[in-house]
Amino acid sequence: MKSTLLPLIISILALAACAPSENKTENNKAQGLKTQSQDANPAASPSANTEHAHEDSQQAAEAPKAKIFFISPKEGATLKSPIKVEMGIEGMEVAPAGELKAQSGHHHLIIDGQALKAGEVVPKDEQHIHFGKGQTSTELILKPGEHSLTLQFADGTHKSYGPELSSTIHVKVE
Repeated sequence: MKSTLLPLIISILALAACAPSENKTENNKAQGLKTQSQDANPAASPSANTEHAHEDSQQAAEAPKAKIFFISPKEGATLKSPIKVEMGIEGMEVAPAGELKAQSGHHHLIIDGQALKAGEVVPKDEQHIHFGKGQTSTELILKPGEHSLTLQFADGTHKSYGPELSSTIHVKVE
């Protein structure tokens, strides 16, 4: 009986060794081996560049269908700090950062700056305020003087939809 089972076991092991491993990376990690993942190196994957190019072109195609605007304050308003800012958008959905859904994104407020090019990541600093939780209003403290406020809509990874989805107003703070 041993002689009958031995060739069968060897055949099964040989077939298992030749079968493609769906979990090769996981097996290598478990054994402490380093692997180069295409996810870790987008340049190694030709489809990665194609996907990003497609996302950027899709993003640019979506932008003209929507409209971003200030509900308040209005263009040319003279205000006292803190300023209540209400942001609006039509034709797209406001969603928290991190979610990549078609026809969605979140607001950014650029103080005394200009709209960003499509696909450019919105910086996070005192001049570029992120509303990544999907907020549509805020109170803003500005120094006295004239200021420009630019609303910039961006996707879940903070990539700008471009000037087509931005709106700029000018206000005076007393």
